[in-house]
Amino acid sequence: MSIDELISNVKKGDAQSSNNSFNSIMADKINSALDSKKQDVAQKLYGEEVPIEEPATEEPTAEETPNSENI
Repeated sequence: MSIDELISNVKKGDAQSSNNSFNSIMADKINSALDSKKQDVAQKLYGEEVPIEEPATEEPTAEETPNSENI
């Protein structure tokens, strides 16, 4: 339902349709506000996603690599 439909129903004097339109509009607004609040609470509860860093793999240096001289 839209606000234009609500206004049209009020102009016609159709109380039942006006009431239904109003209730539908209010339900949509309440659901939207609740969804937004749920997201805010979840954000505060869990915080931002922290990217998982993978450990860096180190290449052995020349000092760590055995060669025929060190053996």
